[in-house]
Amino acid sequence: MIFSRSQRRWFAGATLCLLFALCAALLVDALIAQWSPSLDLSGLRPGGQLSERSRATLTDTTGTLSITAIFPTEDPAALPTGRLLRIFAQTSRQLAGANLALTYVDPRLSPSQAEYLAAQGAEGSGLLFRQAGRHVFLPERALLTEHGRFAPEEAEEAIASAIARLSREDGITLGWLTGHGEPDFSQTDPTTGFSALRRALEREGYSLRAISPETTALPTDLGALLIVSPRYPITATERALLADWLDRGGRLLCALPPGGDAGLTALFEQWGIRAGSTPRQSLRQAPNRAGFTDALSPEHPITRELAGRTHLILTAPRALYALPTRGLSLTPLLSIEAAPLPPSTTPETVTVAMAAERVSTAVGADLALRPGRLLVLSEADFLRNARLMNHATANRDFALNAIHWLTGLSGSGAPSGTAGMLRLGWDRHARHRATRVLAIGLPLGLCLLLWLLTRKRA
Repeated sequence: MIFSRSQRRWFAGATLCLLFALCAALLVDALIAQWSPSLDLSGLRPGGQLSERSRATLTDTTGTLSITAIFPTEDPAALPTGRLLRIFAQTSRQLAGANLALTYVDPRLSPSQAEYLAAQGAEGSGLLFRQAGRHVFLPERALLTEHGRFAPEEAEEAIASAIARLSREDGITLGWLTGHGEPDFSQTDPTTGFSALRRALEREGYSLRAISPETTALPTDLGALLIVSPRYPITATERALLADWLDRGGRLLCALPPGGDAGLTALFEQWGIRAGSTPRQSLRQAPNRAGFTDALSPEHPITRELAGRTHLILTAPRALYALPTRGLSLTPLLSIEAAPLPPSTTPETVTVAMAAERVSTAVGADLALRPGRLLVLSEADFLRNARLMNHATANRDFALNAIHWLTGLSGSGAPSGTAGMLRLGWDRHARHRATRVLAIGLPLGLCLLLWLLTRKRA
């Protein structure tokens, strides 16, 4: 077959367009994955105003609290941290909370004072909180994002958490079950990682520890155990171990993997919870097609302060159903409105998180008589970095409130973000959709335009 000059010109142009578009799409995808650009509107609170969670923490704090900022003068975090501390002190006075005594120390200009603070618990640059013989040191990295940038929202939450830790027991250990394909809680991927959850828990005074399934008994010092998105089923032996631990007053949080229950059906049903299928698409959607929920229980400690004041975002949650079970207290915590099933035109209300509590019936050598508690969250994406790093939703607040409830700690349940605002950005799925459009749609459009032009000239 012999092509004319115009046809050869058309095929050459089309090939160049395809190659150019493919290279551009791959480049854009790589740049977005590297920089993760976003517009976070949640931080646009009126100047000098703290979040409700920080204000509630200050309200619950009394007495005199000493805060020493230890930074070299040229440290880029020194000036914004100092401004934020002054806002905390002013807000605390307005709320009749603790008297925050602020001190600023440059360790190079005052070496003797820096040595004294080091003996008090300061380890390099950061903030040292002291009250009634207790101290909490907040290193500079805790005030920054995982990429090393100063973010007012991150720093504010870290300071509020440090103040709250002074008045309660510290050092509670949380277990993270491993051995079934669970994700690493230190993974820092901005979309799929769980490092934001780890950072938030460490700021609250918790420590995370991996728990291997080979053990014959759970450690006695666990405040709670987290089972997050296991890919492989938990064995019957492990399930019996978990059931016995819960019956003796253990605390367990389960975040289910997509499309499965990880072999935990029997355990859930003992606790009055049954996991169903993924409901139809949520009627309320975020820009990335995730579902909104602002239907939170106004009665449970986890959601009481969040109900009616903020919203959460879920990707593809499972439906959870309560089974009548004697001796159990069941509370549906979150619900969404899903698209109705034909021929019905009424939206379906689906529970996607449920809490269960049962009074212990046995006293072991390691656990005192206390109620066993189980929290089932019907998806693990709720706890990923893409959700918890978004200050405009209450996903992080819900997670912290849940851990406080499980471990029996008191803490503010107020939201830390600004209700009704969104963080606009691309997650991994949105990037891949954009890549497909750039690699397929754009070249086809250019080829069509080129074909029309050459056809018209011919």
